[in-house]
Amino acid sequence: MKLGSLPLDVRRWTCENCQTKHDRDINASINLRDEGLRILTSGTGDKAYCPDVRRGRGGRKKSTTPLSVG
Repeated sequence: MKLGSLPLDVRRWTCENCQTKHDRDINASINLRDEGLRILTSGTGDKAYCPDVRRGRGGRKKSTTPLSVG
């Protein structure tokens, strides 16, 4: 059974059908762990964080200020 939305101050509740006790904080921690493991094991960990950022190919940036000679 899927429960509708609850106010955020409700942290625990018992299912009316099966009497299973649920804890919102424990459920959130399980979801975070599972998502982290999914990212780590999918081989796309770097893409999952910043998919639009790419590494430059030109190597190290050259200085914008000229060196003084002499």
